[in-house]
Amino acid sequence: MPPLFPMIQKTEAKALITANTSAGGQLAGYLWQPAEACLRCLTEEPETLIRIEVDDDLSVASLSGEVWSCEQLKHSELDQTISEENPIWWKAIDAWIRGSTAKSVKLRLLTTAALHPDSLLASCYQPTAARPWDALLDEMDKRAKDAPNQELNKKGVYQRWIGLSLQDRRKLLTRIEIASSQGRLAATNEKLDEALMEQRSVSPLIVARVRKSYVGAFMTRLMASLDSGGFEISVHEMNKEFLEAYARNATPGIYDFPELAYDAADIKALQIKHHQHLIPQLAAIDRDQTDTVTRALDSWFRARTRRQDFLDGSPHEIQDLERHDQDLRTFCFTNHEEYSPVVDSEHAKNVGRQVHAACMKYQPSLGRSDPPLEFAQGSYHELSNSLRVKWNPLYGGK
Repeated sequence: MPPLFPMIQKTEAKALITANTSAGGQLAGYLWQPAEACLRCLTEEPETLIRIEVDDDLSVASLSGEVWSCEQLKHSELDQTISEENPIWWKAIDAWIRGSTAKSVKLRLLTTAALHPDSLLASCYQPTAARPWDALLDEMDKRAKDAPNQELNKKGVYQRWIGLSLQDRRKLLTRIEIASSQGRLAATNEKLDEALMEQRSVSPLIVARVRKSYVGAFMTRLMASLDSGGFEISVHEMNKEFLEAYARNATPGIYDFPELAYDAADIKALQIKHHQHLIPQLAAIDRDQTDTVTRALDSWFRARTRRQDFLDGSPHEIQDLERHDQDLRTFCFTNHEEYSPVVDSEHAKNVGRQVHAACMKYQPSLGRSDPPLEFAQGSYHELSNSLRVKWNPLYGGK
């Protein structure tokens, strides 16, 4: 598998994949790698790292960096078989010889090709095989000495094999697992759909859309790492992306709000990029203490993420959010009217504190659902950030 894939726009990628050309087949091979990585993210434990082009085409490791498995991915749109003579096999072997992983790491060749039924590979690596390791070892040694493939010979593949001790050559062969006749990209997408339904209880009605959002989030992160020479992400981080993908595609009108875990760095990044009036509005009513601001930013961040899902959704979802916001604004304005007229700046500050306290307890419905109080609080902070509501009635005045 070539190291990471070239930068290609989504529209171009779609056209290439659907085109019946060699370029389309090559791109499908590139996309097979992250699709398989996404599948690992749905089936491995949260405290696990999934890596692309770090230890191998695809690898699984602990958070401390201990590598558990390395995979070579060989995708082809052609129907073909592999044997101990095939360059696909020799290239995978050579990659593992040149690799730096520990000798206890599990090695796996994942390929769309089938094992040739009369090959020694089939005899050794099929589940019901007799496993004649000595015969396979002798045949590979013989081929390495004869060097029948000029390309492999020029690259030193045969020489590196012979350079291993007899014991290491045998151990290498016995560490390998071959997953042959794997489905191509479309089949991996089907596996992703099955994993989402079985592991995460996603409805069949929306599973395809959730899968596209989930894989799209993975691809966005992967593309951002192209210059680094490798990519890794924890299953825990991808679990956050799943929650986002699920929320984005939930049934319109029946809205779920699963818990989202964000750290301080996430919130700080959003504050720097989008912060306008949220904190100054709190300061204008003497509510800018560290704990208060932290809670406000946290609820704002979570609500902002959810609100964007609605804004990107169906007309029904957008209308529900607009009504929700109007309900919040009306409640705020009504509270302000109770304290009119404002006498001076100190009175305005006290009025703002009273209105803010009342609004932070207000929890209107959203369509046919009752979102958590945190969503309403975060929405209020979004409205205050864009000056659609004011706590201190004199805020922004001269």
